Amino acid sequence: MLLSEAKAIATNHGVNVKSRPFLLSKPDSNPKVLKNMKKGVMTSPLHLAPANLSGFNVCAGSSPGCVAACLHTAGNPVYMAGKARARIAKTKLYFEQREAFLTLLFEDIFWLALRANKQGLIAGIRLNATSDIPFERVKHGGETVIEYCERLGVVAYDYTKIKKRAINPRYNITFSRTESNDLDCVEVLKAGGNVAVVFAKGLPTSWQGFPVINGDESDWRPGDQKGVVVGLKAKGKARNDASGFVV
Repeated sequence: MLLSEAKAIATNHGVNVKSRPFLLSKPDSNPKVLKNMKKGVMTSPLHLAPANLSGFNVCAGSSPGCVAACLHTAGNPVYMAGKARARIAKTKLYFEQREAFLTLLFEDIFWLALRANKQGLIAGIRLNATSDIPFERVKHGGETVIEYCERLGVVAYDYTKIKKRAINPRYNITFSRTESNDLDCVEVLKAGGNVAVVFAKGLPTSWQGFPVINGDESDWRPGDQKGVVVGLKAKGKARNDASGFVV
């Protein structure tokens, strides 16, 4: 599919493609992702509408607690309505016009690689900033999204609540704790993977016998040591969690 055709389809779906990037958020749009620059990494996240907010479920392993506390709610509430509309439009494009979505996404990945290279930075991409889609299996033009990233030297990373994606990851994936998957978390940690845990008040030195690192210093998870708990501070609606999702 030609880029012009993909842009026309996206526009009809309510996606704003008047400026680059088309689907990814700009590297300076998220305060935590922007911290990756301190690590020499220019990062762009892909934000879709979480859970089934769009009418399509993009979070197969979600729990009631994580849905209620989703990072989708973090940030300035003034922009929440517009942000939700944009994410819903992109999510519908993914499910209803997959080829057009992937054409735009591959263009964005190329744009990111080019921009980071010009500044002497590593290009990083977080494909599931507010979703949990197995992009290691999503193909376009004969290669998966992850294979395309690797070919361009773009480092992909993600969080997931799907255990099998975290146990044998095709790329850097951190498992996420919910109010009901502690046993799975321990299994992932014992296998040498990392687990993100949201804490209400400060970070402990360990959780379930595994060391805790500060995951809020940056969002660059490929730089973490293995077999650790990535401690995160409760944000957005997670501050008022009562489900057990927040420790």
